[in-house]
This record gives sequence, structure tokens and C-alpha cells, in this order.
Amino acid sequence: MIISVDVPTASSKGTISKRLAEHFALPFLDTGLLYRAVGWTLSQQGGDADNAADALAACAFDDALLENPTLRSEAVGGLASRVSVHPEVRRALDKPQKDFAKQP
Repeated sequence: MIISVDVPTASSKGTISKRLAEHFALPFLDTGLLYRAVGWTLSQQGGDADNAADALAACAFDDALLENPTLRSEAVGGLASRVSVHPEVRRALDKPQKDFAKQP
């Protein structure tokens, strides 16, 4: 079973999604956090969020980064919005999302 929750920012989608995952004993993936990880990695690399090549290079982050609470900051959220507009970044993050969805 795959459940996708797509609603506006600050509408408790993370809380609702986590509770649904717990209730149905499903794995949980915060896809927005992937874009935040790209934004944070980009900032650490000194890249430009408006440059598609820089943003794509930042897609190669370690999964352990997803546990970093800094990703939840407003500044990183702004970077996530900027990198998410690049089709190259969306394509790069598509594979890990599909791999996650294929889990038993």
C-alpha cells in the first residue's frame, strides 16, 4: 500500500503522514526532506541553488543526512524550494523515491 499526502505547507502533513504510517505499519518517507537535503548539501558545497548543475551535484548526499535536524530550518526550506524547480533534480530524486516505494 502506498499513501501519498500532498497538501500545502504548514498543514500538518508530516504529522498526519507519520501517524498513517504507524497505524498501517508502513515505512515512511518524507520526500520534502530529500529536497531539503539537496539544499543543505548545496549550501555546504558553496553552490548556487538557482544553477541546475550545482543543484544536481548536491543530489549525491549520504542518507544519514536525513536525520539532521538542521534540515527543518526555514533557511534550508527556502533552498529546497529553489532546487526543487530544476527538472534534473526531480529526476535524480525520483529513483530513490521509487526504490523506497518498492519495499515489501
